[in-house]
Amino acid sequence: PMRRGIKFDFDSGINTPKDIKRALFEAQSPEESECGSPKKKKQDPRRLLSTSAPASISGNNLLGNFEESVLNGRLEPASTVEGFTAEIGASGSFHPKHLTFPVTVFFYTLCENSNVATPYLSHINLGKKGYRVPDKGTIQLTLFNPLGTVVKMFVVMYDLSDMPPNSQTFLRQRTLYMPSDESDSHEDAQKWLRYLIHLRLASSKSGKIYLHTDVRMIIFRKSDLDTAADHESGKGFELRSFTCGPENPKFSPRK
Repeated sequence: PMRRGIKFDFDSGINTPKDIKRALFEAQSPEESECGSPKKKKQDPRRLLSTSAPASISGNNLLGNFEESVLNGRLEPASTVEGFTAEIGASGSFHPKHLTFPVTVFFYTLCENSNVATPYLSHINLGKKGYRVPDKGTIQLTLFNPLGTVVKMFVVMYDLSDMPPNSQTFLRQRTLYMPSDESDSHEDAQKWLRYLIHLRLASSKSGKIYLHTDVRMIIFRKSDLDTAADHESGKGFELRSFTCGPENPKFSPRK
């Protein structure tokens, strides 16, 4: 069951590109008066996608809310692109066969006439069988654009050896382009976000663990901004990844 107050909750009923499109275009989205300062708009409670993770688009910084809003399907995309693919593999006590999945990509515009790079959400439908992984080890996912060029390789280390049967959890890895002497708890951490991957995992009655339902990734294209940051005097920037998930409780019963 969904728990109120858990930062990473999102609507588990949105599982396919069709579901995402329907949620995005049926949900009422806030009107922006200027970049980063959206106006509040009354919402029909029947149209809320998830009562456990309400859209938080009322702050002063739209970037600070973008992550949760996109993962919950609360921002309308500017366009949808087919042709991306992703290869998923894992390693640990055994090595499951690498599989390739089609990826649907939703592009977003944070605000008009902005120098903020256009981010996009990549969605993979894993189907009913999911993808079995070891109880601990490494999950590797490589995202390719329609030309077959690598966009990003995600490598997520994990340990779910304490996961009970018939339960579920998730892992979310953020990759930040950040000053080498700062931490991910810094107030500007959301601005440093470059890549994000959200993995949903579940265990069977026999205790086998699977990636299930879907995989969601957020990609920010900010190479120009990163180049500029590299030349800031006295600051050294680097890409660093941080993986987290729910803690209390770490697991919840499968529905």
